[in-house]
Amino acid sequence: MEMKNVNVGLFGHIDHGKTELAKQLTEIASTSALDKPKESQKRGITIDLGFSSFTLDNYRITLVDAPGHSELIRTAIGAGSIIDAALLVVDAKEGPKTQTGEHLLVLDLLGIPTIVVINKIDIASDEEIKRTEAFMKQILNSTINLKNSKIVKISAKTGIGIEELKKELKNLLDSININREVNSYLKMPIDHAFKIKGVGTVVTGTIHKGKVEVGDTLKILPINHEVKVKSIQCFKQDVDIAYAGDRVGMALIGVEPESLFRGCILTSEDTKLKVIDKFIAKVKILNLFKYNLAPKMKVHINIGLLTVPATIIPYKMEKVNDKEVPIVLEEIKGGDSCYCIFKLDEKVVVDEGDKVLIMRLDLPPTTLRICGFGEVIGFEDLELKKIVVKEGRVVKKKDKTYVEGLASSKSAGEKLIGEKVYVPDKNIWGIIKGTFGTKGSLIVEFNGDIDGGERVVLKRVRRWG
Repeated sequence: MEMKNVNVGLFGHIDHGKTELAKQLTEIASTSALDKPKESQKRGITIDLGFSSFTLDNYRITLVDAPGHSELIRTAIGAGSIIDAALLVVDAKEGPKTQTGEHLLVLDLLGIPTIVVINKIDIASDEEIKRTEAFMKQILNSTINLKNSKIVKISAKTGIGIEELKKELKNLLDSININREVNSYLKMPIDHAFKIKGVGTVVTGTIHKGKVEVGDTLKILPINHEVKVKSIQCFKQDVDIAYAGDRVGMALIGVEPESLFRGCILTSEDTKLKVIDKFIAKVKILNLFKYNLAPKMKVHINIGLLTVPATIIPYKMEKVNDKEVPIVLEEIKGGDSCYCIFKLDEKVVVDEGDKVLIMRLDLPPTTLRICGFGEVIGFEDLELKKIVVKEGRVVKKKDKTYVEGLASSKSAGEKLIGEKVYVPDKNIWGIIKGTFGTKGSLIVEFNGDIDGGERVVLKRVRRWG
């Protein structure tokens, strides 16, 4: 029977019993799980993601836990591609909190199959348990992907319900088609780095894509360090090769722990990762988001394992006079879809297809601060435009037909020769052919009949900003 390595995220409000649950499930605690290793206390980066693991039938499960609320959201976004399932822990007595809702929202957006775990049933009354369960069913019903999620009641402290939870988790994993991007360049965000006597620099992380072999020459972005892989461990075993989805520890030659920081990514020579402070994403604003976003507004974005302040400029592709042009949107609000340019306050390592979460951290924590969600689609420099609309009228005098009101003088009118105009009431187009008189009247050739008095619209594209 072949063992499958899977990653299960532990989510839920702080103090609702995630760590207690991890202890119940765990057999092998890894580098940072449950108790900090001495090395990482001494120096190097520590992201405090707890990792511990256990075996369930033919699955080797790594539990991914994070201490704080924003930390968890970051983990979900950063590791969304390799978190196969999630356990959302809710205190039976307290019921769901704002953060429980936010976690569920992110899991729903990322389409991560989830089991709701109602914990501490040993100290809650039947009434409280029923209320919490009803509440969670209601929240699940409002989601897109998680409506049919199972709800399991447990006590992590006494062990009640743990066997049932394991059974449900196995059923869930059996029903998922787990696909890993193995034939890609290597991408592994580093979450811990420390020195071990006689071994040297050790880094740990979960491989997001690609594979790695002992002896490989790799590089670390954004610091552009070249390193060599001396040894690899996976589930406390020495291995020669590790693949996407595996949680590993690696001894590296060519780097000191002190030079590594959060946001460093281990990658191969053929990488497509970019170190940039600007990108374009396709974005959807959440229906539940109550505020608006406007050009040049400051937001925070979660990308990879980082949260970075950024300036947002929303735009859409619009057809203006037969040409597709990127036009800036004056504001976007709940339910809108658009494109956005993000200008970041610092350089980050970004991959096309990376998921991005947009947040307004200036809002109070009791409200929903997640504005929306997107995917990186490009890095090119776009020149954004705005549309300037002018209105004029058709004048019919004796044998002359001309348009007034679109230009203030003859010289201004001459600059408009060749531009297209539109008569909205008749769905007729026209082309400006020349000027007439000194007041900026224009001679227009229309593709239909004109009576005089009609409204004429001229749309011109100008540089924005």
